[in-house]
Amino acid sequence: MLGDSKGRFHVESGYYKQVNDFFYSRYHTFAIVREPLDRLFSAYQYSCNGGNKSVEDLVLAKLIKNNSTDFLSFIDNILDMHFIMEQPLFKPQYLYVYERGVMNVDTILYFESLEKNWSSFAEIHNLPTQLIQTNRSLLGEKIPILKNRHYEKVKQLYLPDYQLFKYKFINDC
Repeated sequence: MLGDSKGRFHVESGYYKQVNDFFYSRYHTFAIVREPLDRLFSAYQYSCNGGNKSVEDLVLAKLIKNNSTDFLSFIDNILDMHFIMEQPLFKPQYLYVYERGVMNVDTILYFESLEKNWSSFAEIHNLPTQLIQTNRSLLGEKIPILKNRHYEKVKQLYLPDYQLFKYKFINDC
């Protein structure tokens, strides 16, 4: 929720709809999505740095550090369907906004154009026009060059995100 300062809370949109459809149906709902490989790398960095320092995030950081030495070995050794379904930061984005093939939010905003589009969206929906970034990735960190097997694994695990949000897979360019 906007203005919530109690840490991270990722739940599927269907959860809100199920808990209180009366209120859910009266608000304009939206989600912000991000290019899947970029999001994966950002989640990896955030997790390696202990996330929000909660017990769960520190356990995740330890798991990653004990089983990988860098982003490529993380993809090789840790990233699989079980891991991404258990870890909210790594869960495919479509699972947060789609339920049984139906999009549960009114608007999808794209992280890549958020700075350009947020203020007009916010004005229309009476939201704060300034976004405060609280967990910005480390500046200057670039996604390392992946081998074909890494691209293919990421593509396989996050294919619905690429398709539903119309992202072009970087290795297909």
